Amino acid sequence: MVPLLETPRLQGYVVGLDAARQLLAYESRNRASFASFSVTHQSSYYTLASLQDVCEKQVSLYLKGRMLPLLFFAKEDPLHILGTVNLNHIIWGASRSAKLGYSIDADHQRQGYGKEAVQAVVEYACKALHLHRLEAHIMSTNIPSIALVSSLGFACEGTCAGYLYVNGRWEDHLRYALLGDDRRP
Repeated sequence: MVPLLETPRLQGYVVGLDAARQLLAYESRNRASFASFSVTHQSSYYTLASLQDVCEKQVSLYLKGRMLPLLFFAKEDPLHILGTVNLNHIIWGASRSAKLGYSIDADHQRQGYGKEAVQAVVEYACKALHLHRLEAHIMSTNIPSIALVSSLGFACEGTCAGYLYVNGRWEDHLRYALLGDDRRP
């Protein structure tokens, strides 16, 4: 399979129906690390059947042009997912927008992989998909994520009250946005 995106250290592939085992391993080993900032999952989420369902839904949305679900692998280790980057809720027509979501394996955080992967997806979204607006919603306590999007030119537009249900409560998120015309070279 040919990667959709390639960076100096990473290859990004669109999620396929065969990705469930790798995605289950990724989600399971990062469960504790992701808990502070991710939606709350029941234990039943961390099963092969559940992740197969996730892959099927993502493939369906991808084929409809509503999502771009990507798995990133280090070039030297193409068997283990290093991170995910998704363009969610893609809207075409006059809006030409999407919401950006991403995660990086706990053992590879703060090594530039997140920025490398997200930057590749932002470039693809703006140049290949011709999206005009990208949004990232981030909890105010997620300082590394705020630094990542800020370094790519995203600007904070304000607070989305009660945006996501995380760890048993509705959490406010800061809305960061990037307009396609504002991309840094």
